[in-house]
Amino acid sequence: MNKRHIRHVMRTEWRKTKKTPAQLIMMLVVPVVAVLFLSWSMCYVRTMVNNYHASVFLPDEETTEKVDSYFSEFYLFFDFRCGTREDAENLVHEGKSDCALVVNDDEIRILYDSSMLTSSMALKDASDCADDLVLFLEGQEYMEEAYSLYPETEMVDLSTDTERLVNHFDTMASLIGMILFLMMGSNAMTISSRSITGEKERQTFDSLVLCPASLRKIIFGKELVMLIEVFVSGLVGILAAVAGMAVWYPKEFGLMTEAASKDPRWIAAILLMLLMVTILITGVFSIISSAFSQAKKASLFSSAGMVIISIAAMLPTFIESKIVECIPVANWSPVIKHLCKNEAVGMPLLISLAISVLLGSACMILSSGLWERTSE
Repeated sequence: MNKRHIRHVMRTEWRKTKKTPAQLIMMLVVPVVAVLFLSWSMCYVRTMVNNYHASVFLPDEETTEKVDSYFSEFYLFFDFRCGTREDAENLVHEGKSDCALVVNDDEIRILYDSSMLTSSMALKDASDCADDLVLFLEGQEYMEEAYSLYPETEMVDLSTDTERLVNHFDTMASLIGMILFLMMGSNAMTISSRSITGEKERQTFDSLVLCPASLRKIIFGKELVMLIEVFVSGLVGILAAVAGMAVWYPKEFGLMTEAASKDPRWIAAILLMLLMVTILITGVFSIISSAFSQAKKASLFSSAGMVIISIAAMLPTFIESKIVECIPVANWSPVIKHLCKNEAVGMPLLISLAISVLLGSACMILSSGLWERTSE
């Protein structure tokens, strides 16, 4: 009987919360767009930091040609031209170059505008270029012989695949997780406000009291429906993050798919963490919605739930402790990095699952009590 009542409440609630195509699209598209935009922006920032433009101004055409023929191969983001300090200052102030080197007979000056500098690498490479220019201009014959003996330059990355993958997730996982969880919280806030608080605003709460099922079973059915919808929105957000990684981070995506294909724990761990987050988000917003009889008042206090989610998602950034691995929401980034290193994650996940179930159950009991109390 109890199970039939709960299933009946869930079916009824599902029909009541059934969305129009436009509402369904908005619920799923918002987290997708947010995650994709964050992935793109992080990729854009990384590209901007690693690429820059610098200019070297030399006193005459003959020197410019000689310097360009030797240095252009080694300083790919530099261009070498004939000009004065005034030309260099104009180029930097107009934002056409991150920095400029002005070469005179007795000195080399590096000009840059700190308010417009896009990459710290520009200044480091400019300093190296200035040192090489001093050697070149002081002993051109020696440098000509030396450069002819130099072997080809090759860039060698000594980091392992695991280290590159961990470094990527160290930058991206916590930020994308926070955005994803906030989108899930936003959906939970909307659903709970309409489903739980809305019963009293629509003046349909009294009819629920006459139902054969208790109010506790009714709200439990509502929360289960809300849990399903929030979980689906989070799953769509994760798929969007993976798609963004495939488009803007193809190397890291290849490393991740290779690691995930060898270790089936990846999918299970991510789905389990998503379920834990969903349980907590559902519990938090069901309490807030149950405590008020007006959606406007509930929405004011929902910001507190958003703050809690944000703080929990950013905990690994501020706290370096194994305790964080056992805290739901906060363990998102640490567990993924452990998976990259092929380390054990079973015990932290079991502990965090137990914590999320206990907290979720407590939230559901408390929300049902608040819902019943506001009916008196």
